[in-house]
Amino acid sequence: MYKRQDHTDSTFKDASAFHSTLLNRAKDISFVINQMADLGKTDANNFLSGMVDDGNIGIIGYSMGGYGVLNVAGAGYSEGLVGFFARMTGGSKAISSLAMGNVAYPKVDPRIKAVVAFAPWGMERGIWDAEGLKGLKVPTFFIAGNQDDISGYEKGIKAIYSGAVNADRYLLTYKNARHNVAPNPPPLESLQPGLHIDEYYSCLLYTSPSPRD
Repeated sequence: MYKRQDHTDSTFKDASAFHSTLLNRAKDISFVINQMADLGKTDANNFLSGMVDDGNIGIIGYSMGGYGVLNVAGAGYSEGLVGFFARMTGGSKAISSLAMGNVAYPKVDPRIKAVVAFAPWGMERGIWDAEGLKGLKVPTFFIAGNQDDISGYEKGIKAIYSGAVNADRYLLTYKNARHNVAPNPPPLESLQPGLHIDEYYSCLLYTSPSPRD
């Protein structure tokens, strides 16, 4: 039996303090890559057996997902983030493993061949610096709105794009687009009992296949 696994401490049902997302988003992405590679082995007895080309992986992330995929693809976090994390938690050891200054940081995962980063969060908060962004070396497609009010544009997404000097990179900018967009008023389906309206307003509605054996 397989089931959907959401990001650690980051859903409306299990939301924890923000520092958990800062630490776990990239780790979750790496975990999924490794699990898919294992499930795709030809001798594995599951629905992905022999169907995964784990030598040619593309990763996509939006907002905090963009924050995560850039790190997994080689853009190590700054010492500024390490200090920010330490002020929230009282320690920096956990997040240091993802920082560019850590000699043990896996700067390149050779399986990753392309990245799509939708409105990646963090640059305006000092999450990356010039050295960290130099670590991104795989082709990357950035997508942004020039009125992004969460990740920022000129000093946010565009600054990441400009700083990733070692990557074959592209930036698509939507004029007058913000970070979140949703129809107003919301569809009646989103107001049914048992649903959390904030999930709609955060534009995180999605569908997924049903669990199966």
